Amino acid sequence: MSRIFSLLSLLLAWLPLLAIAQTGGFGINATRLIYPQGAESISVTVRNTMTAQPYLVQAKISGSQDGSQPAPFLTRPPLFRLEPNSVNQIRILEQKSILPRDRESVFYFHASAIPASSAPLSPNQQSGVHGNAQFGVGNIIKMFYRPANLPSSSMAAQQSLQFSKVKEGLQLKNNSPYFVSFASLRVGKQAIKLDTPAALMIAPFSSHIYPTTIAQGSVIHWETINDEGGINAFSYNLP
Repeated sequence: MSRIFSLLSLLLAWLPLLAIAQTGGFGINATRLIYPQGAESISVTVRNTMTAQPYLVQAKISGSQDGSQPAPFLTRPPLFRLEPNSVNQIRILEQKSILPRDRESVFYFHASAIPASSAPLSPNQQSGVHGNAQFGVGNIIKMFYRPANLPSSSMAAQQSLQFSKVKEGLQLKNNSPYFVSFASLRVGKQAIKLDTPAALMIAPFSSHIYPTTIAQGSVIHWETINDEGGINAFSYNLP
């Protein structure tokens, strides 16, 4: 198993892994995860829709999107074979940690897969991985650790964002303990670029300024991603 794990890590290092939740063949059956404080574990399902190709899958939780920062969570199993036309459930378990209790924390669930041998592993096999890595794929989704007894709700946080016109453009404030992720943001008919992590997701009790030109009385339209991965739409008239 250690040899398989080493080869998997080496092959994945060669790949520009795609940070998406839906990929033909291999994918995650979720777009985001919520881990409530006090939960013994949560589960997420990965799928293989290929008719003949099995995958060797590695799963982990990290504190950064590039996977370089550790996180106080374990995945079970961390490495497994996913057969064609099948799904597998991965458990995520919290380790002992000291995380903020007055706001959410964000982590990243990584599920990376490379083609495995077409036949199941046997005790006599030296390796279950082909040498060609061009078909490897990686999926990443966010996992939000949600402390118990936070005030209000994530939906209210998305709706209650505060917008104001400032010298540099449009200032947004999130005064809630929840992360708010955008699907889109417009000032009137002008789309605002969400091309950085800070612009795309607003952390609890933080603010962000979007460089743009704002006319008096502009209408702000924003779409946010809810806990289920759906889209909520809101608007606000700037005074």
